[in-house]
Amino acid sequence: MLMSRALWVAITAATVLVGVLLSAPAFAQAHIRGTLTAAKDGTINVQTAKGGTESIKLANDADLFLVTTADMSAIQAGKFVGITSVEQDGKRVAREVHVFDESLRGLAEGHYPWDLESKPNMMTNANIAKVEEVGTDRVLMLNYKGGEQTITIPTSATVVAFDKAPADQLAVGRKVFVIMKKDGSEAAAVVIGAEGVKPPM
Repeated sequence: MLMSRALWVAITAATVLVGVLLSAPAFAQAHIRGTLTAAKDGTINVQTAKGGTESIKLANDADLFLVTTADMSAIQAGKFVGITSVEQDGKRVAREVHVFDESLRGLAEGHYPWDLESKPNMMTNANIAKVEEVGTDRVLMLNYKGGEQTITIPTSATVVAFDKAPADQLAVGRKVFVIMKKDGSEAAAVVIGAEGVKPPM
């Protein structure tokens, strides 16, 4: 009886954990980073950093986004941003910040695991409640549905602007970041770097 109860508890815990992971925006979805080598008839080819080529079908309702260069002046209170950060010296430190166009406020809002680096990192899509300058860094107080975070933005962090993109931005040679559907069958979204810009997320 004790063994049966222990097994039931273990199964229940595992089920809850899987549910939590799958509910996190984008965490359960595969990401493909690379250079666009072809785009035709709803399919794109992406050469990855490892040298391989992925042929990816775009979903009929796939979203296209464009990232362009920006700087620290774009990081202001009231802006909705996405930040990839790591834990460093007891605080969260940004690797990159993408400042969303106001029309995209609320996109993938939350704080969840990410895959920019091999070591643990997090994505935080949130509203900037307050900005403080600490030396050459900026410290952001962020809030989102269900929580809040404080993240330091060093001068080394990449900053870009993030907006919707027309289909003609899917140009060969552009750097892209592809978000696949959870089942891996199609691309749910493609983030395209403007000429000379690499999507940093």
